[in-house]
Amino acid sequence: MSDLQIESRLAKRAQGRQPSPIRAIFPLLSIPGMISFGGGYPNPRTFPFAKMSLAFHGGEQIELMDNALNRALQYGPSGSDPVLLPQLILWHQSKDDITLARDSIVILNGSQEGLFIAAFLFLEAGDSVVVSEPTYPGALSAFTAFTDKFVSIPLDEHGMNTALLEAELRKLRENGQALPKMIYTIPSGHNPGGVALSPERRVHLLELAREYDMLVLEDDPYQLVRLDDEPPPKTLQSMDEEGRVIRLDSFSKIFAPGLRVGYASGSPEIIKHFVLFKQCSNLHTSSLTQNVLAAYLDEATPEGFQAQIMEKCRLYRANRDAMVAAAREYLPAEVRFNIPGEGLFIWFELPETCDAAAMVEKYSRDMKVLMVPGSAFSAQGGCRSCMRASFSMVGEEEIQEGMKRFGEMISRA
Repeated sequence: MSDLQIESRLAKRAQGRQPSPIRAIFPLLSIPGMISFGGGYPNPRTFPFAKMSLAFHGGEQIELMDNALNRALQYGPSGSDPVLLPQLILWHQSKDDITLARDSIVILNGSQEGLFIAAFLFLEAGDSVVVSEPTYPGALSAFTAFTDKFVSIPLDEHGMNTALLEAELRKLRENGQALPKMIYTIPSGHNPGGVALSPERRVHLLELAREYDMLVLEDDPYQLVRLDDEPPPKTLQSMDEEGRVIRLDSFSKIFAPGLRVGYASGSPEIIKHFVLFKQCSNLHTSSLTQNVLAAYLDEATPEGFQAQIMEKCRLYRANRDAMVAAAREYLPAEVRFNIPGEGLFIWFELPETCDAAAMVEKYSRDMKVLMVPGSAFSAQGGCRSCMRASFSMVGEEEIQEGMKRFGEMISRA
C-alpha cells in the first residue's frame, strides 16, 4: 500500500494538514482514572434526555439510558464511535468477506460526504475522473467543485465498458496527455443505469487501475438491494491487493436515509486524510445515530440484518416486475431498457428524436407522470433522449397507470 505514495497524490489543498490537537487527545479520555481539563465538552447533567427507546418491525427493541445515552449525546472521535466500530468490522466481514483494520474505516454523514471528501483530497483543477455515461449526479456535483474534466465511458448491460476504457486510456497515454486521477464506479444497481458491473469487468477495471496507476472510488449503496436470488459478486475492494480502492458503503437504502450514516473504508494511509477532513468540517458524524445503528446491529446480528434486507427487497422485486411488465405493454417498441437485478432504477432509452427534458417540462404537470431526464446524469451534455424511472416508492397499480401515461407522453413527443 505504501508503494502508492498517497501523500504525493493529494491535491495541494489537502497536503501538510495536521490533526487537531484537541481531537488528538480524545483517546486519552478513556484511560481509567483520568482527570481531564482538556475538552470543552458540555456536562452530561445538562442534557435534556433521560431515556430513548426504539422498537423495530423485526421485533428488536433498543433502550439508551444513563452512561450509554450520555455517550451517544456527547462529542465523539472523528473517525468512528468506539461502540459502532467493532460492529461495522463484523458487518463488513459478514457481507464482503474482508476484515478491515480499525484505522481503515471512517463514519460519514451518508456516502455522499465520502464523494465530496475524495474529490477534495485528490482532485485539482485540470485533473480528470473516469465516470460512466450516464452516472450519478451527486458524484458529478462533488467532483465539479474541483474539476470539470471527465473521461466518460458508456454503460451496457454488463456495466461500464472496460474495453472502451482501456482504449481511451491507451489513446491518452500515446498522445502524451495526462491520465485520469481516479475511476469512479457504481458497481451494483447502477444509479441511474440499473445494471451491475460484471465479475469479468471488475477484474479488468482493477487491472487497468494498476497499469495506469489510478485510484478507484467504489460507490456501492445498492449492493444488498437485491432483486433476484443471485448473491452479490465480489466487491472491488475485496479483489484489490494494492490499496487502490476507496470503498463507500451506506445504510441509507437498507436502514434509514434520515439517519445519514455511511462509511468509507480503504488503506489507513487514505482513511487518515478522510479523518483530517472530518476534523475541520463537522468534527464527526452524529454520535446518537452511530449508537442507534450499533445497538441495532448488536441486537439483530449482521446475518439477521442481511436476512431482513432480503425480505424487504421482495417489495422492490414486485415493483420492478410490475414496471417491466407495464413498460412492455404500454411503451413503444423502439424504447430500450435493461431489467435490473439490484437497485431501484430502470433506465429508458427513447427514440433519438425525443428530448426528455423538454418532455418533462411540457407534459409532466398535465399528464401527472414524472421521471428524471437523462441529461441530469451526463458529464458530457448527453443522454438527452433517456429517462430514469424509480420503482421504489410507488405501488403496482400506480406503476401500471404511470407507464401507460409515460407511453402516451412518448407518443406525443
